[in-house]
Amino acid sequence: MTSRRFEIMIIILTILPFIYLAFIYAGLPDQVPMHFDLEGNVNRYGHKSELWILPAATTGLIYFLLKYLPAIDPKKQIEKMGSVWIKLRLGFAAAMCIIAVFGIYYIDLKAAGDTISIGIQWIYAAVGLLFLILGNYLPSIKSNYFVGIRTPWTLENDQVWRATHQLGGYLFMAAGALIIISALTLTDQWTFYILLGTTIVITLTSFIYSYTEFKKITS
Repeated sequence: MTSRRFEIMIIILTILPFIYLAFIYAGLPDQVPMHFDLEGNVNRYGHKSELWILPAATTGLIYFLLKYLPAIDPKKQIEKMGSVWIKLRLGFAAAMCIIAVFGIYYIDLKAAGDTISIGIQWIYAAVGLLFLILGNYLPSIKSNYFVGIRTPWTLENDQVWRATHQLGGYLFMAAGALIIISALTLTDQWTFYILLGTTIVITLTSFIYSYTEFKKITS
């Protein structure tokens, strides 16, 4: 598949949540649920116009960030990633599209008074998918200032960067699978704790590992 076709697919995934929201917008009440607690109960309402923030902050923001990051990368390493970068963009666009669409769908159900808890588990599953995508491509990401596991030691040494991202790839893949399984089998509250816990574990492990690898190499 050519880069042009990848770009078209990314654009379609980016605008899909906007199209979906525009399609249901007239049927939404003026006041809709805007925030929920861990058990899915509404704890804030807002005007339905606020819903446009959701696709703008997910697919829209990700599109412009990942589209134009290579242009401001001082190392120009992102450009050297070639097809890996555009595939990573496609994966992010797909995951963010799922999050935005199911987020809007979930709010639509709650606004209509539907008591069936459907939607939020798919948002968690999409986050798990995002972890899987990132874990798959993480070892292929070259040293840069914007994307990847950026600690003082990975940015200082290319060997530390590669080793840390190899480990990070396994960690993100394992966390992604665990989040998806928990989203489909456990309660939303437990899935949130698992998501939070795995994120903390990945962050601390990557930080400590990159430091120890740097000390090992430099000594």
